Order: sequence, then C-alpha cells, then structure tokens
Amino acid sequence: MKSKLLTAVALAAGLGFVTAAQAVPIAAGSAFSLNGNDTYTATATSFTINFSNPANVGAASGSFTALAPLPANGAATMIASLSNTTPAGFTLYTATVGAVTTDLVAASITSFSFTSGALPTLTVNGAGTLDLTGFTPTPGIFSITTQGPTSAAVTFSATSVASAVVPEPASLTLLGSALIGLGWLGRRRKTV
Repeated sequence: MKSKLLTAVALAAGLGFVTAAQAVPIAAGSAFSLNGNDTYTATATSFTINFSNPANVGAASGSFTALAPLPANGAATMIASLSNTTPAGFTLYTATVGAVTTDLVAASITSFSFTSGALPTLTVNGAGTLDLTGFTPTPGIFSITTQGPTSAAVTFSATSVASAVVPEPASLTLLGSALIGLGWLGRRRKTV
C-alpha cells in the first residue's frame, strides 16, 4: 500500500512538471513593435505621453512571428497615457490577431531622456512582463521614442523585447522531487 502511494505521488509530481512544461517562455530577443501618433510634454525631469492612435503594428520577430502578418489598422491598442509617475502593473499594449493575443505589463520605467531643439525627442525605457498566447509570461524590456514639437500631434515608436529567462525554482524543485521519488522507488524495488 505504501509503495503504491509513493508511486502515485511520484507520478503526480512528474505529470505536474510535464503539464507545466507545455507552456514555454517567449524566446529571448523576440521583438514586437508598434507605432502611431501621440502628443507629449517633457522636461529633463518629467514626461507625459498621450497616445492618440496606437494602431499601427511594425515588425515582429522570434516568438512573435506567430502574430505576423498583423493588419496596420486596429490590431493593437495601447494605454491612454504614460508618464514617469505611472505605477507598476499598467498594461502598455495589447495586440490580438485571431486567437493569438500579446501584451506587455510594465513593471517600471528604468530611464527616460529628453532632448530639446529643432526636433525635440523623448525616449522612455522600462521593464515588464511580455505575454503571448501559448507561452508563459516572460520578463522583457521596452523602449518608446517620440519626436516632434511637444504638445502637438507627433509620431511614436514602441519596441518590446523578451529577455533571457532563468528557470523558476518551483519547477526545478518539482522536477527534482519527482526524480528523487522515482530513484528511491527503483532502488527500493532492487532490494525487495
């Protein structure tokens, strides 16, 4: 009875790992790009971007090729505004093609730079979690560049890139437990 119980536990742990392994991280370096129109205000210490037409989708690479080709009208949506005081957890964009959806939930704004002059430019960089139907949420980075006169309708470009993923400890612990259990059962059978 005891050995049957241990066998069941080992099999359940092994099946749990196999099930979890079906969804894989987005491939490191996979890039998803959006562009469109916005208005923005910026200084050396603060910025606000109001996205007015974030519907155009640019290049997709790596795991995001599942989304290609994306139509250039209405396939993507983006938050209404972004600023250096936007809290973590906001959705930077969502794009859907058929049954496939991708989004980026931003964790932080890591830096921004503003250059004034004849053609003012604002660049915002941050970190977040990329998501794609059929994949596990994957850490990534994003960069948004917008240029032109502040407070006027101008263009922006946004690119999100998946980072390399380190296996999570829970999955490794589950796999290790299953292997130890199977090893113990094999050794026990040899001695019986």
